[in-house]
Amino acid sequence: MCRRTLATLAAVLLLPMGAAGAERMTDEQVKKLIQDIDDGYQTWKKDLEKANIDDAVIRSADQTINVKDFLKDFDKAVEVLKDRFKSEYSAGPEVLALLRRGSDVELRHRHQGETGRSSWGALGAKLESLAHAYEIPWPVESMNVQPARLNDGELAARVEQMEKAAKQLQEEAEKAAKNNKSIDKATRESLKDSIKRIEPMAKDVRERVKDDRPAAVEVGQLLTQTGNVRERLTSLSLPYTDGPGWRGVASGADALAKAYDLPKP
Repeated sequence: MCRRTLATLAAVLLLPMGAAGAERMTDEQVKKLIQDIDDGYQTWKKDLEKANIDDAVIRSADQTINVKDFLKDFDKAVEVLKDRFKSEYSAGPEVLALLRRGSDVELRHRHQGETGRSSWGALGAKLESLAHAYEIPWPVESMNVQPARLNDGELAARVEQMEKAAKQLQEEAEKAAKNNKSIDKATRESLKDSIKRIEPMAKDVRERVKDDRPAAVEVGQLLTQTGNVRERLTSLSLPYTDGPGWRGVASGADALAKAYDLPKP
């Protein structure tokens, strides 16, 4: 086995073990899901038209719904979402607007004890998948729901800030450690190495996110390393929370934890 291979293997084996989170949906997967929702909507609409339900007016104690107008609004919500969803913009408000319209139908079926047409069942399942991607309960009933997804570009930008903040944290921690006469040189160097490991690990995660590659394991390792650094800083009684370095690292770690359904470090 060549020397380079041995060095690479040693580096891999030294990576911290981390909890494995769930792989997040990539932008391309969400785009396909939105297109599937559009296709499912068109199928459902045709079903209603064949049964002449699209011309119906639904009256209840608190509202009157013109089905044709409702379908137009539903169609517009899908088109607006398709147009605004970008790598750098997750279109959370547009997703929520669409899910609220879909929830109106889903909740009506549930309250009346109906399963709805097969075409609605297929469409409702896709809307539920979209809700999960944005960490929104399905169907949407509360007015206080907020979409939580960051798209690939948004998440990669957070992780890039985390890389830069790791450098700041290293400088801040080293300065604070030198001012603490109870911390010897060996301990300072060990702490420095521990913080330095965050930057290349964050870079790897950022590149994986941008390239649509699986990253759940690497994210788990990065969060574990971030947690280890926090514990080291705490045990040494260093005021790490006072500077922008830790705040930047923690912000990126929190975003990754939420995106991959892992505990915050």
